[in-house]
Amino acid sequence: MKSSFFLVLIFVFHFTFLSCNKTDDSPKSINTDISVTSFSNTITWIDADDLLQKLQTVLTYNYGAALENETQKELNFNADTTQVDASIDFKFEYRNDYNDTNPSNNSVSITLVKDVENPITEGVELKADGPGDTYALITSVFAPGYNPIEVPDCNHTEFGDHIDEVFDNDLNTHVFQFYIHTTPDNDRCINFDRQRNEIKTYGQSPDNLLGVENETVVYKWKFKLKQGFQSSPNFTHLHQLKSVGGSLASMPIYTLTTRKGTPDKLELRYAETDNQNTVAQTDLGPFINTWLEVTEIIKYGTEGTYQIEIKQVSNNEILFQYSNQSIINWRPEAEYVRPKWGIYRSLNNAQDLRDEEVLFADFSITEID
Repeated sequence: MKSSFFLVLIFVFHFTFLSCNKTDDSPKSINTDISVTSFSNTITWIDADDLLQKLQTVLTYNYGAALENETQKELNFNADTTQVDASIDFKFEYRNDYNDTNPSNNSVSITLVKDVENPITEGVELKADGPGDTYALITSVFAPGYNPIEVPDCNHTEFGDHIDEVFDNDLNTHVFQFYIHTTPDNDRCINFDRQRNEIKTYGQSPDNLLGVENETVVYKWKFKLKQGFQSSPNFTHLHQLKSVGGSLASMPIYTLTTRKGTPDKLELRYAETDNQNTVAQTDLGPFINTWLEVTEIIKYGTEGTYQIEIKQVSNNEILFQYSNQSIINWRPEAEYVRPKWGIYRSLNNAQDLRDEEVLFADFSITEID
């Protein structure tokens, strides 16, 4: 009887030991959440190219802890092309590596409306076309007959124009080069504690370059920060969306700025009123010495939406993204919102700065709604 008891005990111990070992040796899947969201529930489209471009604009994919190449994305259209289902899943060979914690957000449906009567809305583009007459080129697109350029030429006339055009081997085209010097450049001979070299749209610009309430606008551009780029601990702005009119006009709604730190950061800052806060940030290192493409989509209004994506041009890797589907993007008594691009930085810690040459290319502004 005793021997039988010990045999059973040994068997139970052996089975438990093997089971434990098997569990411990099994690879553990990583908990993460992949998802797809849409900026709009409806798309009006003209032809296949227009539809695919608009889908690319409105859809945002989140890969969680996975890599993009470990996932698969699909677009499934119904028979009469009145709806498309966008979905994301792990590729078959990676499904054991990850555990999707929320599969309910892995697909989204968009209603499609074919429009055969109205032409495709074309965006306004500003592209470099070669050295010479750079200011005239910018003006001809952003504010014909007026002056959409804010440069430090007035206090640094011996240098000449602070924006010119150069050929870039990586993009294989001409691009805009914005210069800023720690001395003697300032802010248009008006402010001397900061420096500004920016282009903008403004009150003298065509209406389709100004954001108004209940309108959705897509802003796109490319930029490159050269090796050794130095940031201020105060601010070094590269892009702003500023409202005009009302008591809050002095504070940008959105700002992309770099900031000195350990490490240096790229910050996205937002202000509903007159108090601006950082809503997203990332290490600046991966953004240096490489061409970047920015897509920024904003619905202007008190029930607005906002999303931005920055990806590396060479491999389409997304380095930064942020979205908010319920955010206030309109100020009381505002007349319109204007975009600005360039370099605008504080001189309060000039010892942290150097002369810079920031490259920009392929600006576009498109009203999609």
